[in-house]
Amino acid sequence: MCPVGRFSVHRIDAHAHLLDLDRITYGWIERPTPLLTHLLPDYYSIARSYPPAAYHDDVAGAGITRMVACEFGAVDAIAEARWIQECHDNTGTPEGFIAAVDLAAADLPDRLATYGELSVVRAVRQPLYWSEDPLTRLGARPDHLTDPDWLQGFERVADSGLVWDLLVYAEQLPLALPLIARFPHVPIVLEAAGWPLDRSPEGFQKWREQLHAVSEHPNVTLKLQGLALVFGATPSAVTPWISAAVEIFGADRCMFATHLPVDGLLWTAGDLVEATELALAGADEHARADYFGGTAERVYLGGERLR
Repeated sequence: MCPVGRFSVHRIDAHAHLLDLDRITYGWIERPTPLLTHLLPDYYSIARSYPPAAYHDDVAGAGITRMVACEFGAVDAIAEARWIQECHDNTGTPEGFIAAVDLAAADLPDRLATYGELSVVRAVRQPLYWSEDPLTRLGARPDHLTDPDWLQGFERVADSGLVWDLLVYAEQLPLALPLIARFPHVPIVLEAAGWPLDRSPEGFQKWREQLHAVSEHPNVTLKLQGLALVFGATPSAVTPWISAAVEIFGADRCMFATHLPVDGLLWTAGDLVEATELALAGADEHARADYFGGTAERVYLGGERLR
């Protein structure tokens, strides 16, 4: 069992996935893609139902008291959001949900209106990941951040009061800066620590510089989900990245997240907590409380949606 830690910290998991294969069709399961097995050879072993009860089994003993779920490539995103709302109403889990959108789609206004009726929906996201390597192109197009129709869709998100989860690689962060600067009132969560594809010493330094530029914008917070997937499933692999993220953004702008069930293929929630505790060994009680839950509470779960 993983110890709760030196202080009484109530951990909030800012990013995990729930699945129901009986009710929801998932595009990545219906149409298997080599992009996911390139990420993780046994990725498709998680292509199974993963309800709140299974999640709670996986985090038992890790001191996690609340969770924010994230969309997981459902063909019908509204059906997925409604199922998540049912999970919340029936079990109390999750406390919040990051729903799927396509900002250039004609049905965006209707989708946002539907999400507005679901109290569990606190944020929206759309994968924008793009690189020269086709096996890392998890987004549909390379030009979303400069497309007028897509940017018009972002204005609708800004008006909705929802948080925006930003999914880009580190090398795309310079392209995202104009968007971040244009909407300073929109809470933006940069996922996966900005996901650096180059993890060499030179890549690490470049990632630090890119994060510094983003951190200048106070509406941006950093979510560190997928640590095992992106950096490796050992404390020594993740510590430099966690430490640098906290140094650059501050613990009060960083979020702990398990990325279950995906990262559960690589390590346990307890392993993640222990590795994170080691990385935060020099932090005080308040910084640890922010990282492990305070930031997620404020950004995702802090009462009414921003208007």
